Amino acid sequence: MPKQIPMSEKREWLKEYDDGKPAAIIAKDRSRALKVIKRGIEEARAERDGAAARAEIVKGALIEHQKQLKGIILKLLKGTELPPADLEIRREKSGTLAPIILSAGKIIYTPSQGLIYELSDEDTTLWSLLKEHLTRDRIWSNIRNWKEATANHFRARTNLALGIRMLIERETELEVREGKPADNKGGFVYPHAVNLYYTVHMRKALGIIDDTNPEKRLVATEDGYVLHGEGGSEMTYCPGKQNGCREALIRAFEKIQNLPEMKNVVNTEAELKSVSDKLKRPLEDIGLMGLVAGRCRICNRISL
Repeated sequence: MPKQIPMSEKREWLKEYDDGKPAAIIAKDRSRALKVIKRGIEEARAERDGAAARAEIVKGALIEHQKQLKGIILKLLKGTELPPADLEIRREKSGTLAPIILSAGKIIYTPSQGLIYELSDEDTTLWSLLKEHLTRDRIWSNIRNWKEATANHFRARTNLALGIRMLIERETELEVREGKPADNKGGFVYPHAVNLYYTVHMRKALGIIDDTNPEKRLVATEDGYVLHGEGGSEMTYCPGKQNGCREALIRAFEKIQNLPEMKNVVNTEAELKSVSDKLKRPLEDIGLMGLVAGRCRICNRISL
């Protein structure tokens, strides 16, 4: 049985051939048959090309893996922006709070914990892989604090919306409800009034200029309505006492600033901003690096 030629020697033949030495000269120098040299060169070339192809596949897989991980980082980074003032807070027919959709997840109500911030990627395999990459990184405590601060802030927002509703009902002596005048002849307050007042004061809490002035804008009509501007949205339907309803709405608007719920919104917003900034810095660092450091089980399998 002929002795097998080591692949390391065949690689040497390939290098010499690539450097310009003819196969016949290599065969003479190595005291090998020309056909042996040619076959050895082809085998070495096939090995080299296969290794290069595998390297490209591994490189592409790792790039795609990093892209997926950085997608979570970018989503979290976007989520650190303060939620908009006009984000709708509504309740289901059952009375429970409807999910509040945010860029990185949603605020939901749970019977055991109340309001919590549930991140959209948190229960995914990709999230667990990110944790393997960033084991013992401070980012995880920052994320926990951020989620808690976000939930606290929206707890304050929902309490403010409820406080505004109760204040309007107290001042107007009318119930806030959906409906039509024919069904509520005694009068009622449209939910739009609560939403408007809530959005205006949330904008103020977030430092956004808003010149809404009910005293100038609210209009009592002859057919029993109070409107927000001439021909604008209905605020109340209170036939026969629309002027009094208008004055009550103005009083309610002026009192909102002094509600304890309003002060709590301001405080939790400041805390959320502080915590968000602490999370934003390490997220931005990862973005600037262009990769998520460390390794995970997928990295290990790709690199085999």
